Formats: sequence, structure tokens, C-alpha cells
Amino acid sequence: MRMDREYAACMFVAVGLELSRRSGPYGVTGVAALAAHGDGWAPQWRVHARVAAAEDVESAPRDGLVWADSVGAALAEVERRLAGTPHVVVARLGGVESATFWEHRASCPRLASLVVWDAMRLAQIACPAVAEPSEKSLAAALGVDLPGPGSLLTQRVWATSEICRRAVLQGVVAGRWSTLRQVEDLVGKRPRPVEEHLLPSGPVQESLFD
Repeated sequence: MRMDREYAACMFVAVGLELSRRSGPYGVTGVAALAAHGDGWAPQWRVHARVAAAEDVESAPRDGLVWADSVGAALAEVERRLAGTPHVVVARLGGVESATFWEHRASCPRLASLVVWDAMRLAQIACPAVAEPSEKSLAAALGVDLPGPGSLLTQRVWATSEICRRAVLQGVVAGRWSTLRQVEDLVGKRPRPVEEHLLPSGPVQESLFD
């Protein structure tokens, strides 16, 4: 058994946010994304953007990072790679990511228009025998090695991507699903419609299943 053509044609973008509580509510200080094609889960592109004050961006060390002077600018680095094929966002839980995309939708209207999959919920459904469905126990059941404390955001995003991939495959083997739509109905969060004036000209994927 295998997933359907819709799944194979889709691009899955695992997204993670780095949060810091310097003062007041938590703020986003980093954005990482890893895209993989549904057909074989072949990696396509990755982004790791750090957020810094405008005066610090010019002198910041690069080391393969993109430095942005705002959260919106960091999300825009992901946004500009969303072209062509249908996309789904994969996140560890999804709530914080969806809220952040919406808050900064003027900078990332395509990203804010995508369905977001909850990878942990997907793993729970795929692994019903796991008694205590923590990230650690679910990852172990799926054979995914979680990065240790203090790991890079990109490593944590890779783990989320692998949890999603292996959970989908395990669900297929167990006969729980065989189509992208079935998985989306179980773990997908549909976005609110982004205001029309924020959307770029030309066709935009407002929802994968419209």
C-alpha cells in the first residue's frame, strides 16, 4: 500500500520557531523550515533565519544563516520559496506557528494560507500502543532520534519532518489512511482566509483542497 497521487505531488514544509522570553510575552527569534516532496520525501530546500535588530543584521555572522530585522522578514524567507506545487505545513503542534503566520500574514500571505498538520497528533494516531504519548516516546516508537537539549532549531525541524514522514507510513501499513485528504481531516488545521489585498497577483493556493 502507498499514499495517493495528491500526497505524492505535495510539498511538505516542516516549520519550527525559536522563542525567547526576554521581557513580557514570548517573542520569535528564529524561523527554520525544511521542505520535502511527498514522493519519496526527497529534500528540496531549507531555511534558517535569525531575527535581530536592524542595526545588528549587517555585522551578524552568517554561518549559513539568513539574518532578518523582523519576524515578518524571517517568514518572508520561507514565503518566497512557496511556488509551483501544492504545499502543506508540518509543525510539532501547529498552534503557535499558525498564530504567528496569521499575525505576520502581510509578509507571508501564501504561508498563512496553508493547511498546518500537527505532527504530534499524527504520531499519536499512528502509534496507538504508546501509553504516554510524549514527543520522546512517540519519536522512539517511530524510530526517530530527537536532538538533545541546546540543539539547533534546524535539527528540531528535521525531527518533526521525520516524525511526520514515518507516522504517515506507519498509518498506511496499518490501514489507517491511504490519501492525503484522510490525514488532513484528522490532523490538519485550515487557515482563515487571508485578506485579498494582501495576496500576491496571480493564482495563490488558498487551501489545498478547495
